[in-house]
Amino acid sequence: MSKQPKVVQETNATADPVETAAAAVGHLYEAKERLKDAAVAAGDAVRSAASTAVKAARDDLKSGKEAIADPLHDAASASRAAASEAKAAAGAEFDVLMDKGKELWSSAEGVIRQHPVAAFGAALAAGWLIARLVRRG
Repeated sequence: MSKQPKVVQETNATADPVETAAAAVGHLYEAKERLKDAAVAAGDAVRSAASTAVKAARDDLKSGKEAIADPLHDAASASRAAASEAKAAAGAEFDVLMDKGKELWSSAEGVIRQHPVAAFGAALAAGWLIARLVRRG
């Protein structure tokens, strides 16, 4: 492929135009062939480089996958354990809040039974205040 380019000889002014045109066509044909050979060689080089890059990427991906598989498994196990503990803690807190809500409700019932007129007045005032706020907003 390392062909030496031909040196173009100078043409004299008295040369036949047909011969000059024929020589130019010959040079163009030779240039076309060289360009075609160069394009084929470049295509082969690109295919080879791409193939090598794909193989290297696959190898890197496989080794990377193996390297992170164990830490990811450990992290997933730790996440499951933490979620389980959080669920248990949330369940216990929910039970405590439900008990406090029931106690507050029974306390409110007792106050309403002891002071029914005051409770009605407070409810009426709260309703009036909420209605005013809603009309403004």
